[in-house]
Amino acid sequence: MAYTPPTKATFIAIFQAFSAVTDEAYAFWSARAGRIVDPMQDCLGEDADLAAMLLTGHYLTLQGVGIGAEAEMAAQGASGFKRIKSGTIELERGDAASSGADMGEYGATSYGQQVYPMLKACVAGPRVTGTGAVIGGCGFNGFAGPLPYGRF
Repeated sequence: MAYTPPTKATFIAIFQAFSAVTDEAYAFWSARAGRIVDPMQDCLGEDADLAAMLLTGHYLTLQGVGIGAEAEMAAQGASGFKRIKSGTIELERGDAASSGADMGEYGATSYGQQVYPMLKACVAGPRVTGTGAVIGGCGFNGFAGPLPYGRF
Protein backbone atom coordinates (compact mmCIF):
# COMPACT_ATOMS: atom_id res chain seq x y z
CA MET A 1 0.00 0.00 0.00
CA ALA A 2 1.30 3.46 -0.89
CA TYR A 3 2.53 5.60 1.95
CA THR A 4 0.37 8.58 2.92
CA PRO A 5 2.16 11.49 4.61
CA PRO A 6 0.68 13.05 7.76
CA THR A 7 -1.98 15.71 7.35
CA LYS A 8 -1.14 19.38 7.25
CA ALA A 9 -2.71 19.83 10.71
CA THR A 10 -0.47 17.14 12.19
CA PHE A 11 2.59 18.58 10.46
CA ILE A 12 1.89 22.10 11.78
CA ALA A 13 1.20 20.78 15.29
CA ILE A 14 4.68 19.20 15.32
CA PHE A 15 6.56 21.82 13.29
CA GLN A 16 4.95 25.11 14.25
CA ALA A 17 7.48 27.14 12.25
CA PHE A 18 5.43 26.21 9.17
CA SER A 19 2.04 27.39 10.45
CA ALA A 20 1.68 29.80 7.50
CA VAL A 21 2.30 27.19 4.79
CA THR A 22 -0.37 27.18 2.10
CA ASP A 23 -2.43 24.09 1.39
CA GLU A 24 -0.97 23.84 -2.11
CA ALA A 25 2.65 24.10 -0.96
CA TYR A 26 2.10 21.53 1.79
CA ALA A 27 0.32 19.14 -0.59
CA PHE A 28 3.10 19.37 -3.17
CA TRP A 29 6.11 19.02 -0.86
CA SER A 30 4.56 16.40 1.42
CA ALA A 31 3.68 14.32 -1.66
CA ARG A 32 7.33 14.49 -2.73
CA ALA A 33 8.40 13.44 0.76
CA GLY A 34 5.88 10.60 0.61
CA ARG A 35 7.42 9.29 -2.61
CA ILE A 36 10.79 9.10 -0.90
CA VAL A 37 9.47 7.49 2.28
CA ASP A 38 7.19 4.98 0.50
CA PRO A 39 9.86 2.47 -0.61
CA MET A 40 11.57 2.78 2.79
CA GLN A 41 8.44 2.47 4.91
CA ASP A 42 9.25 -1.01 6.21
CA CYS A 43 12.78 0.04 7.16
CA LEU A 44 11.70 3.30 8.81
CA GLY A 45 8.91 1.59 10.74
CA GLU A 46 7.33 3.91 13.29
CA ASP A 47 9.63 6.74 12.18
CA ALA A 48 8.13 6.89 8.67
CA ASP A 49 5.86 9.81 9.59
CA LEU A 50 8.72 11.67 11.27
CA ALA A 51 10.91 11.15 8.21
CA ALA A 52 8.14 12.44 5.93
CA MET A 53 7.61 15.50 8.11
CA LEU A 54 11.34 16.23 8.27
CA LEU A 55 11.60 15.89 4.50
CA THR A 56 8.61 18.19 4.05
CA GLY A 57 10.18 20.71 6.43
CA HIS A 58 13.44 20.43 4.51
CA TYR A 59 11.77 21.12 1.16
CA LEU A 60 9.69 23.99 2.54
CA THR A 61 12.74 25.57 4.16
CA LEU A 62 14.65 25.40 0.87
CA GLN A 63 11.74 27.28 -0.69
CA GLY A 64 11.93 29.98 1.98
CA VAL A 65 8.67 28.92 3.63
CA GLY A 66 8.41 29.04 7.41
CA ILE A 67 9.65 31.22 10.19
CA GLY A 68 13.19 31.13 11.43
CA ALA A 69 16.63 32.03 10.18
CA GLU A 70 17.01 29.07 7.82
CA ALA A 71 13.82 29.79 5.89
CA GLU A 72 14.50 33.53 5.81
CA MET A 73 18.01 32.95 4.48
CA ALA A 74 16.73 30.58 1.80
CA ALA A 75 14.05 33.10 0.80
CA GLN A 76 16.79 35.69 0.31
CA GLY A 77 19.01 33.28 -1.60
CA ALA A 78 21.65 33.13 1.12
CA SER A 79 21.27 29.60 2.44
CA GLY A 80 24.90 28.73 1.66
CA PHE A 81 26.36 31.43 3.89
CA LYS A 82 29.66 31.15 5.71
CA ARG A 83 29.22 34.13 8.01
CA ILE A 84 26.54 36.81 8.26
CA LYS A 85 26.32 39.53 10.87
CA SER A 86 23.36 41.86 11.27
CA GLY A 87 23.19 44.00 14.39
CA THR A 88 23.58 41.73 17.39
CA ILE A 89 22.87 38.54 15.43
CA GLU A 90 25.81 36.69 13.96
CA LEU A 91 25.36 33.50 11.94
CA GLU A 92 28.06 31.23 10.63
CA ARG A 93 27.76 28.01 8.73
CA GLY A 94 30.52 25.52 9.54
CA ASP A 95 33.09 24.21 7.11
CA ALA A 96 31.96 21.80 4.44
CA ALA A 97 33.10 18.76 6.42
CA SER A 98 31.12 19.71 9.50
CA SER A 99 28.05 21.25 7.87
CA GLY A 100 26.82 18.17 6.13
CA ALA A 101 28.38 18.61 2.70
CA ASP A 102 28.61 14.82 2.43
CA MET A 103 24.82 14.76 2.82
CA GLY A 104 24.29 16.45 -0.51
CA GLU A 105 21.04 18.42 -0.67
CA TYR A 106 20.05 17.21 2.79
CA GLY A 107 22.96 19.03 4.40
CA ALA A 108 21.47 22.40 3.44
CA THR A 109 18.89 22.52 6.27
CA SER A 110 18.63 21.30 9.84
CA TYR A 111 15.60 19.21 8.84
CA GLY A 112 17.58 17.52 6.09
CA GLN A 113 20.47 16.87 8.45
CA GLN A 114 18.07 15.16 10.86
CA VAL A 115 16.41 12.96 8.24
CA TYR A 116 19.55 12.02 6.32
CA PRO A 117 20.81 9.40 8.82
CA MET A 118 17.34 7.82 8.88
CA LEU A 119 17.24 7.51 5.10
CA LYS A 120 20.86 6.45 4.81
CA ALA A 121 20.29 3.59 7.26
CA CYS A 122 17.62 2.24 4.91
CA VAL A 123 19.72 2.31 1.77
CA ALA A 124 23.21 1.73 3.13
CA GLY A 125 24.98 -1.49 2.46
CA PRO A 126 27.85 -2.93 0.54
CA ARG A 127 28.15 -1.85 -3.05
CA VAL A 128 29.36 -4.64 -5.29
CA THR A 129 30.84 -3.82 -8.66
CA GLY A 130 32.58 -5.84 -11.32
CA THR A 131 36.23 -5.08 -11.83
CA GLY A 132 36.65 -6.65 -15.24
CA ALA A 133 39.88 -8.07 -16.52
CA VAL A 134 43.13 -6.89 -15.05
CA ILE A 135 45.35 -5.52 -17.81
CA GLY A 136 48.70 -7.23 -17.78
CA GLY A 137 47.35 -10.06 -15.66
CA CYS A 138 47.74 -13.68 -16.53
CA GLY A 139 44.34 -13.88 -18.19
CA PHE A 140 42.61 -15.31 -15.14
CA ASN A 141 39.86 -13.19 -13.59
CA GLY A 142 39.49 -15.27 -10.44
CA PHE A 143 35.84 -16.18 -10.87
CA ALA A 144 34.91 -17.37 -14.32
CA GLY A 145 38.11 -19.10 -15.19
CA PRO A 146 40.62 -18.17 -17.87
CA LEU A 147 39.64 -15.33 -20.19
CA PRO A 148 39.71 -15.96 -23.93
CA TYR A 149 42.85 -14.60 -25.53
CA GLY A 150 42.49 -11.19 -27.18
CA ARG A 151 39.20 -10.17 -25.54
CA PHE A 152 40.41 -7.30 -23.37
